[in-house]
Amino acid sequence: MALTGLIWYGFLVGHLVGNLQLLAGDGGVAFDDYAAFLEASAALVVPTEVILLLALVLHIYAAVSLSREARAARPVGYRELRTVGGRSVASRTMIYSGLVIVVFLAQHIFNFKYGDRVDGSLFALVDTTFGQPLWAGFYMFAMIVLGFHLWHALRSAFQTLGLSARPTLRRLSILLSVLIAGGFALIPAAMFVGG
Repeated sequence: MALTGLIWYGFLVGHLVGNLQLLAGDGGVAFDDYAAFLEASAALVVPTEVILLLALVLHIYAAVSLSREARAARPVGYRELRTVGGRSVASRTMIYSGLVIVVFLAQHIFNFKYGDRVDGSLFALVDTTFGQPLWAGFYMFAMIVLGFHLWHALRSAFQTLGLSARPTLRRLSILLSVLIAGGFALIPAAMFVGG
């Protein structure tokens, strides 16, 4: 689960760097050039998409398997639920945030990979989409959920790797989650306000 999550974490960093070109203020030239580069790079993009799809399927499988194992280990629930041992809202809601992320991911791919471009411009499609309050709001909400998921995910990955006792890494997991989710949320917010 940690390995597949880290694969997606790496993808999100690269995806954010590319998508921040939406805010370049050049009418979408840089972003459309970036999109054209990706479309012309099938030898790079197709294997990446296959790896991401496999990582997603394995990640979901691991999540379901771990949940079943935990339930089997304690078939009778606790009489009293308390936050003990550093459990956070993020850790208690991983399944739900994961479901929101899967729904968001499907919608995101449908909208932007297969959506009808405006005059052939992906930037114009994104700008039109984020000019609508419901779409901009949905994307920002999904990024808040993603931030919580990433925060716990990176902490858990560090724990799996035997590094969880290091306070610097705990702070790093929070910082990266805020930067990634905040960076993605900034895009629809800025485009909605600026549009």
